[in-house]
Amino acid sequence: MTPEAIAACYGVELADVISIIAFEPGNAIKINMRRPIASGDPGETDVFGAQQYAPLLELEIP
Repeated sequence: MTPEAIAACYGVELADVISIIAFEPGNAIKINMRRPIASGDPGETDVFGAQQYAPLLELEIP
């Protein structure tokens, strides 16, 4: 899982992928990306940033 792969999955610029952090105790990965609209602003559709995983379902992880 690389910033390049994440950018391709979400159709964003590589610079918009800020970090990818493994959280081993939770068997999870946190991905920080710039949002096109700030959280809570009018037009923003995901205040918590927690429902954006669908594009990752297509990502093959060896």
